[in-house]
Amino acid sequence: MNDNNETYDEATTKEALTTAESYIRNNFSIENVSLEEPYQTEMGGMAIDGTVNNEEEFTININEDFTVDGLAIRSKNFPPRKKGCEEKICDY
Repeated sequence: MNDNNETYDEATTKEALTTAESYIRNNFSIENVSLEEPYQTEMGGMAIDGTVNNEEEFTININEDFTVDGLAIRSKNFPPRKKGCEEKICDY
């Protein structure tokens, strides 16, 4: 999925993965989530590729302050947002 070799230090990686997992778990009806290591995008931002429910793929973009910048869903059957999170982002 990603072919950029830019890596982040351990603390940054841990914080980014924690943010990404929390966002997905708190906003979507999922059974499980699997995340790859963060990487730097062509535009210089941080992105993390992942899957939910063992097969539904996504990429989440993380800001420097570890807030979520965006989510790209790459599967037709991605789980729906949780009730109350359809119109607004739930806390993560």
